[in-house]
Amino acid sequence: MRKALDGVNAILLFVVVGYAVWAWPRLPTEIPAHFGIDGRVDRWAATTPFEWFLLPAIAVLSWLGMIAVGKFATARPQRINLPGGQSLADYPESVHPAVREHVRAFVALATTELLVIFGLLVLAQFRTATGSDGQPLILAVLAIAVLSSPIMLSVFFIGVQKAIRTATPGPDRSAPLSGPGARMQRPPRA
Repeated sequence: MRKALDGVNAILLFVVVGYAVWAWPRLPTEIPAHFGIDGRVDRWAATTPFEWFLLPAIAVLSWLGMIAVGKFATARPQRINLPGGQSLADYPESVHPAVREHVRAFVALATTELLVIFGLLVLAQFRTATGSDGQPLILAVLAIAVLSSPIMLSVFFIGVQKAIRTATPGPDRSAPLSGPGARMQRPPRA
């Protein structure tokens, strides 16, 4: 799944940047620089390369940053915090590859969400600048940002728990192991 999402993300990034390049000569003298929570423009700016290509540049930097986050987070098991207060290092080695791949897939999915949001923002900016209604696109951005994040986190945690259960030996597959076959005791809560 992660490799497919990486491919989708590369295509999305190409579309966002390509669309911005295509739209540049078609822009009027002023473009929206900011949208309010209601999806309406609350600040206009002169059409300059900086103003127009700022969102695509942030999209590229976000894409690169998410790639770095995925590599950094999965390089060491101690960096992956799991539900229940443990890190991946608290689990047996047999669990690590499945959880690492799940974390990478989650980062790729979060990157997809970011690139879709940037694409919609650039499209809304162009549509509004050229006299069309960009408000529905801005409202779609808000809906995606607000609604998809909790859903994605829930799916992520469920997927991690499933990966742990599948790769952990023994009858109680949800408990971390500190060594081969030894259960780790949690300290009592105060």
